[in-house]
Amino acid sequence: MSIGPVLFFLAIAQGQARDSTTKVVAPEAAAETHRALNVGLFRTGVSVGNSAAWTGIRVNFRDAGVARLNGISLTLWKAKQAANRDGRINGLAIGVVGPEAGKIFGMSLGTVGVLAHQDMLGLNIAGGGLVSEGSLRGVNVGGLGSVSLGRTAGITVAGLGVFARGGADGLTIGPLGVVTGAVSRGVTVGGLVLVGDRGFKGLNVGGLGIASRGKLAGFSVGSLALVGQDAIYGVSVAGLAVSSRGLVGGITVAGLLVSSKESINGITASLYRIDTKDLVGIGVALYNRVRGEQRGLTIGLINSAHELHGLQLGLLNHAGNNRGLLKWLPLLNIHR
Repeated sequence: MSIGPVLFFLAIAQGQARDSTTKVVAPEAAAETHRALNVGLFRTGVSVGNSAAWTGIRVNFRDAGVARLNGISLTLWKAKQAANRDGRINGLAIGVVGPEAGKIFGMSLGTVGVLAHQDMLGLNIAGGGLVSEGSLRGVNVGGLGSVSLGRTAGITVAGLGVFARGGADGLTIGPLGVVTGAVSRGVTVGGLVLVGDRGFKGLNVGGLGIASRGKLAGFSVGSLALVGQDAIYGVSVAGLAVSSRGLVGGITVAGLLVSSKESINGITASLYRIDTKDLVGIGVALYNRVRGEQRGLTIGLINSAHELHGLQLGLLNHAGNNRGLLKWLPLLNIHR
């Protein structure tokens, strides 16, 4: 007599009983039941129901107290959050509402959203939003938004906006905006704004502008303004203004104003005004105002430097460290 049919029916009988050997990680889930119809052996095969640990294909209405799932997991309704915070899904996680677990590694698809209480890694797609309370890494597409309380890395695109409290690496695009809480590196594009607590490094584009408390470095573009609490350096282009409380360095171009409370270094151009404490390099504007030391060349209608070590070319030129009538000269002023 073949033992195949016997093993088959034994597997079904085993699956119909409650899985009492699986320990639920979350204490809130201690009362959760794990009834399932299982076809297979050693928790491997096909499972229909709330099996806590399974490898293979698993279909469940609503997850609660998941420990570890490997393979393909399909859920119809959202999980019980308190009972599903520490579980792990490896493989393909599909949710009619959305998959949810502590860690989701592999590929996740959710009509409404995908939620990871710890980390999410792989190809993650949600019609509504992607939310990770830890890191979010891989190719991440949120129909409305993407939220990560840890670091976001890879390719992240959202229909409205991206929030990455731990910063973002790679290509990050939010049609309305991108908001980060740590240094972001790579290509970061906000359709309206980029807002960063610790700065941006790379290609940084804000449709209207960029505001950063940290360093803004690389190639930065804003149709209205680039505003920094720290240094702005690299190639910086703004339709109206580039303004920083720290250094502005590199090649800087603005429609109306380039200003720094510390120093402007490099090649700087503005249609209206350059205003800085110190200037090193070349400044071109209608009005160049250097409140401290100028080392280099300024070109404009009016040039003024408290201490000039270089050359001024303009209609009226002021060098505070020249003597007598040489302080104010037309056309050209010079001091070594």
